[in-house]
Amino acid sequence: MTTPADLPDPPSGYSVTILTLAAIAAMGSMAIHMLVPALPLIATDFSIGEARAQQVVSIYLAGLAGGQLLAGPLADRLGRRPVMLGGLMLYILGGSAAAFARGPEPLLLARLVQALGGACGVVTARVMVGDVFGQARAAGVQATLMTIVLISPAIAPVIGGTIADLAGWRAVFAVLALAGSIALVAAWRRLSETASARRRSPQERSLLGDYARLVRNRRFVLTTMTLCAASSGLYMFLGAAPFLLIHRYGLSSAQAGLALLVIAAASIGGTRLVVVAERRSSALILGTASSATGAAIAFILAISGIEGVVPLIAPITLLGLGAGLAGPVAFNAVAFAEDGLAATATSLAGALQMLASGSAMSLLGLLTPLNPLRIGCALLVAASIALASAIAATAAGQAVRRTN
Repeated sequence: MTTPADLPDPPSGYSVTILTLAAIAAMGSMAIHMLVPALPLIATDFSIGEARAQQVVSIYLAGLAGGQLLAGPLADRLGRRPVMLGGLMLYILGGSAAAFARGPEPLLLARLVQALGGACGVVTARVMVGDVFGQARAAGVQATLMTIVLISPAIAPVIGGTIADLAGWRAVFAVLALAGSIALVAAWRRLSETASARRRSPQERSLLGDYARLVRNRRFVLTTMTLCAASSGLYMFLGAAPFLLIHRYGLSSAQAGLALLVIAAASIGGTRLVVVAERRSSALILGTASSATGAAIAFILAISGIEGVVPLIAPITLLGLGAGLAGPVAFNAVAFAEDGLAATATSLAGALQMLASGSAMSLLGLLTPLNPLRIGCALLVAASIALASAIAATAAGQAVRRTN
């Protein structure tokens, strides 16, 4: 067994490398959370309904899903650096096109391009952590990376809402394109290729064969179901909440961003409790149980007719806390579910997570006009599925450990 004394020294430039990878990984979520408070402005500008405006987020999630399926195999075959740099270029192009979109259709197309670029950044950043720091250190570094990345959705709604109030929703996309440009320069200067010794030949293994192995892996399937259900609940709320906060409760875009900041802060707090939770129990189960509790409280408050900004936001902080607890553990379990398939497993799980979240948002959008009761029902269903899957996944993991 590897002991701390056996571990290699951290690579030089540890902090710079982590910050650069975290910034690139955060590009994907920034394009979601900065825009959420501006969705009502887009709906008004283009004279479209809430459901159509929410497609600006749901199609982005779909693009993140499909993009990860492409980016993972490409990063294994072409190398991490070209895929990362190419993805950042697409991200900049998509953000710039969205800023000048003259209708819903061009905007959705630009968002799809932006999402494909964001997916490349997310996948390559995760994989490069393993390449640079090695398996022994990767778990701890991934936790640090996720904590830093979560700061982005914490502050992004506030920044996005403020920009939208001051300069309109198009300025949000301009800022995203600028952030992508800065990340591109940083990646070009700071990150070298990390996959030269790890890259495998396309003929060495079939991608479909890899996917088939993962689909047959009970631990992978159940953990991915947990990720999908938990993420769906959180994104359904993020897509619906601005319309309630602004149209129903009279907040500005900036104030709505501040309200959502509370949930993001809870997620960050959850990541810092992972180590403590794992020592005493299962962070995956505790996290999904927290989410289920928050969803149940939200449902009870709604069915009781108790509503307002605080009754809407307060229970969802438990969903944010649960996501922070369960997320790192879930992705770690996915990465090690099948020997030799860490990158492919992570990419596939991430793609399915985004696809499920986007589909859930679209389905919820069909229930307009949205109200706290409908949102509470949707959250309760998603959180219950996540908790049941987490319990089953933990049992499957324990069975594997006993067998080995």
